[in-house]
Parts: sequence; C-alpha cells; structure tokens
Amino acid sequence: MAEPKERTLLPDRHPNRDFFVLDIKDSSPRDDLASMEHPFYSLSVKPDLRELEYENNGRRLRVIPSGIGLPTIMDKDIILYAISKLTHQKNAGIEIDQWVEMSAHEVMVAVNWNTARQDYKRLENALVRLRSTTFVSDIETGGELQTKGFGIIEEFEVERRNEKGKIGPFGRMSKIRIKLSSWTFNAVKAGEVLAINPLYFRLRRPLERRIYELARKHCGDQESWRIGFDRFQKKVGSNAPAKKFRYFIKEIIADGHIPDYMLSLDGQNVVVHPVRQHVPIGNLRLKVETMERAKALAVEKGYDVYALEQEFIDFAQRKGRPDNPDGAFIGFIKKKKPLRGQGSLL
Repeated sequence: MAEPKERTLLPDRHPNRDFFVLDIKDSSPRDDLASMEHPFYSLSVKPDLRELEYENNGRRLRVIPSGIGLPTIMDKDIILYAISKLTHQKNAGIEIDQWVEMSAHEVMVAVNWNTARQDYKRLENALVRLRSTTFVSDIETGGELQTKGFGIIEEFEVERRNEKGKIGPFGRMSKIRIKLSSWTFNAVKAGEVLAINPLYFRLRRPLERRIYELARKHCGDQESWRIGFDRFQKKVGSNAPAKKFRYFIKEIIADGHIPDYMLSLDGQNVVVHPVRQHVPIGNLRLKVETMERAKALAVEKGYDVYALEQEFIDFAQRKGRPDNPDGAFIGFIKKKKPLRGQGSLL
C-alpha cells in the first residue's frame, strides 16, 4: 500500500453548501456499522486486483474484485451519501426502499469531489467497481446471519445529457439511480449506522479515512479504545509490511488530521482518545457537560447532536456570538420540534 506524499487535508471544494445539496439541515453523513468494522474497501490509490479474505470471531468475508479492481474507500463516498439520504428520509417518516436517486453533481458536491469532466468518469468507474465486485459474507446485519454473494450495489442506472441539456448516450452523467444491496439496506432499516464528521471527506489519505471509521465505531465517546498493533493493522486492511505500516501510523499521529480523535502508540498497542474539535465563533467552546446534556435532548427529539451543533454554530456566525454559548445551545435544541419516525441513530 503506497501512501501519497501529500500530507495536508483536501481543500473544502464546495464551502457554500449543506451536506445535502437539498436543504436538509438536520442531517449529517452516515456510515454503516458492518463496513466500519470490516475492511471491505481497498486502501490503494491504484487498481487493486487482489482477492481478499478475512476472518473475525468465526465469521468470514471474501472479496472478489471486478475487472477494474476492488472498490476503494474513496468509492465508498457514494454509498455514504446514499445511506445518509435514506436515513434522513427514514427519520422524517418517509417510506424507503433499496433504490436511491441523486444527481451526479449533487453527490460529488456533497462528498467534496471535484466536478470536472474527468470526475464524472471517476464516478462512473466507482459505480462499476461497487456493482461488479462480489462479496461473500456471513456477517450479521439487521438481526440476520447472511451467507451469500452480493455487490455493495445490485444495480445502477445513469441518465446522460449533452451540453444543450438533451438526453443522449455520449452526454455527461446527470441523474443516477442506485439499488443498494439488501445487506446494506437492512443495516439502514435496523438503525445500524453512525453519524460521522463531515471533515471525513477532506481526509486525503485512504488510511486516515479507514482509521477514522474504526475510531468512530470502537471508541465513539468512550474515554479510550486500546487495540494490539497487529490486530489493528488487520482491522484496517493494510497489506503494507508491519514496519512501514507503523511508520504511516506515526505520520498520521504527527499530522493530527483524524476528526474528533487522537491516536497514540503505547508499546505494541494503538490507543485512541476522543477529542471534540469544536468550530470556534470567536473564542466559543462548548463544555463537555453541555454536549452530554445536548446529546440526551437531541436523542429524545430524534436529532444528531453533532449536526445540531454545526447548525447552531452556523446560526451564531450569522447572528453574533451569544453571551452564554452553552445555555444558548441547550435552548436552541429545546426549541427544535421532534422529528417524525425513528429517533437518533447514535
């Protein structure tokens, strides 16, 4: 696994937008628990034609690539968007099914991709890898133990329009419809998803993205998460030599780009601690106890507390810094009307 030399965050390519291009301010990106737990996606930046097999606690996962390689963790951005969209609809009391419709521009803006011509081709190749790669798994999802072959998406449909807006076979991708596998859809229905920090989409290194997923799932808001270095590398899914992988981890620790979490090495263990990185308004910093109270209120009303925090910060930036930020944030949540349907999925 070759890591890129560039060690900065990706730029915020579309700063004037919500996570969804649609006005969905109570939503935040979501990830499914099973793919956060298991290394489904390649960390390579080049075509990866390896066939992979993993076993954990008696469960196995076999990944058989398509002709253009395994789906990458960057390809996963499309799935994250689809899961997030379905979760929002579910929380709003809207009936959902496996089909998710979106525009090509909408998804690329939402996940911080460029929108040049070559990026539309990149999107199409990602759809092919997601559709054509076969997963053979007996991982539990939605209360069921499934052993079968499947793709991350079962089908996809693409509508194209030329520069004059007419539909045609050689035009640019416009509308996309993807059918999520029943395996992924069951996870959404069962609430087996977690909110993730939107800064995830600015992480340049595939390895950083994978480490964030593991930190978010296993550490969450706990005081810490400790794991043996060898086991950590297996869960990450890195095929780098152990010495090289340790070097990459030291670089990532030094860079400190992982949102919400801090990593350290303790002998032969990796230790993860949560670190809330609040966006400042002047010198605004919300207290830990404020966030704990806010989370309880948010769950009661069916919201994601971190999405509400960002909405509050955006509101305060427009209206001015409140005299009592902590009290103002709690009051902000209390004024929110409860969402219909299921509550928060945290």
